[in-house]
Amino acid sequence: MLKLPIFEKFRVNETHKKSIIFADYFRLMNLIETDLGKEEVSSERLHYLFLALTFAIKYATHQIPENFVRMNSRFLITNSEHVKQRIRIVYPGEVESNDDYSIYSKLGLTCLGLNEGEAATYRDGEKLKQVRIEKIFSHEVS
Repeated sequence: MLKLPIFEKFRVNETHKKSIIFADYFRLMNLIETDLGKEEVSSERLHYLFLALTFAIKYATHQIPENFVRMNSRFLITNSEHVKQRIRIVYPGEVESNDDYSIYSKLGLTCLGLNEGEAATYRDGEKLKQVRIEKIFSHEVS
């Protein structure tokens, strides 16, 4: 497991390599560059996203495995309280419903790149939370 100070500061316990497709990788890297320095976007969160993307396993469109969470994926999670919820990870500004979570949210950032059946732990304020990817339903193209 990779251990870097930024991961501890952001308090994300799972820092293993995530999976991502090249199209999402390039769009997110451009987004980071655009949003860096903006007051409304946490520089620590952008830094963590940058590191997660840098160390991610990247896939070309014709090599995409179906079992990992990508941008615009719709999937079912079980949270720390054993509550199931359908969610979708979206780009900032594309939140359309209560089921949509921005990639800049802690939940969105934690889920991106996880495989179906995989769990991750993250800290939300003072609470340690866990999320498990139960089922991936679809991957919409943005």
